[in-house]
Amino acid sequence: MFERYTDNARRVLSRARQEAQKFHHDHIGTEHILLGLIKIKDGVAADILTHRNIDLKHAKAEVKKLVTPGTPDNEDSFVALPRTTHAHDLIDDAVEEARALKHNYIGTEHLLLALLKEKDGCGAKVLGNLDMKLDDVRQDVLSFVGRAAKA
Repeated sequence: MFERYTDNARRVLSRARQEAQKFHHDHIGTEHILLGLIKIKDGVAADILTHRNIDLKHAKAEVKKLVTPGTPDNEDSFVALPRTTHAHDLIDDAVEEARALKHNYIGTEHLLLALLKEKDGCGAKVLGNLDMKLDDVRQDVLSFVGRAAKA
């Protein structure tokens, strides 16, 4: 399923699972994918989020406000976690974003565009709580991708 994903995009999704486990959550949500996008310092999404002064510390604080931490258990740390409906839609939307941009890969930029599209997801709410205008971030990504295509 993830064969068209760049290495950075795969690392983001892996980090999302790790972030969910750190919160002792029994699912992967868009908030965890956002944390993965911030944590993985490589890729278009990281460049955009850094430019917008979004950092891991503040994003995690917002996640803690929005989502109740789970309780620790002794299960295997590599257990597969189900995705929330919004996270599942984000994965599907990332493919659509890549297709719309005529890209034959799915990168961190497509994950970020898809996250912004899931306005009811916790990840978009975290960005909103950090005073980000989602449409402005979307324009940043599209401008960056457009400049890269011209280069």
